[in-house]
Amino acid sequence: MPITNKTLLTLKLHVYNPIRNRIKRLKEYISYLYFLQKKIYRKFGSTNSSISPRVLLFVGSGKSALDYQKHNLDGVEILTVNNSIKAFQRKIDYYMCSTDFPKDRKPSDSQYKTLVLKPSYFYNVLNHARYHKLKFRPNVGKTIFLDGLYWAMAMGYKKIYLLGFDHDYNPNRIKKWDGKYTLNQSKLEELFDGPNEEPDAFYGQGTPDPLRHGQFNLVEMFEKAKEHAKEYQCQIINLSNRKGMIEVFDRKEAIEPY
Repeated sequence: MPITNKTLLTLKLHVYNPIRNRIKRLKEYISYLYFLQKKIYRKFGSTNSSISPRVLLFVGSGKSALDYQKHNLDGVEILTVNNSIKAFQRKIDYYMCSTDFPKDRKPSDSQYKTLVLKPSYFYNVLNHARYHKLKFRPNVGKTIFLDGLYWAMAMGYKKIYLLGFDHDYNPNRIKKWDGKYTLNQSKLEELFDGPNEEPDAFYGQGTPDPLRHGQFNLVEMFEKAKEHAKEYQCQIINLSNRKGMIEVFDRKEAIEPY
């Protein structure tokens, strides 16, 4: 007897998902015990803000990333994600990428001072919130933008400036996008081969991948991050002058001294 899609969906909802969630919670619990034993909480801003600078520039792969050259970055540390590091001709402070980012596209370690891995930007962000009894669960594990943002807030940065997170996706590419995340460059070139389908990022896959969550849900997650920033005693400021489909964070034209 063939297995129908309805049967597969039922198995996923009632068998696979509950088991997967229990495993995830077990991993988080083990990570928290390690967090306490190794006193990792000392590395985060809530207990020792002197170990990190007070201002961070957080850069994504949108076209506004190149605008960093217009700003005074004295005393400002830089976090880049995925391909956005290619915008810089200098060594940056922190580099982060998604777990499935192609190995052959990762920068050499000479291009950054610190590589931020999942144990830090996912598990330790959750551990930090648990340790300090924050009233919410950080929204990590959704997009690399949110992972980096919550990591920076947990690290104790008081001002986080954004560039390259424009979300000004090319509407013609959105129409043709199938909603599936892919790293296959040949498939992407074949998919987006028509007029007026140019990429909306200076580097990257050129797909509106975050929209897989739905624009409404994405806006809601960003609004939650802005709200949670108050708990971290942090400001999130968008330096980009490009208007996108998601307008949540306050905009300013320049980096202000803290």
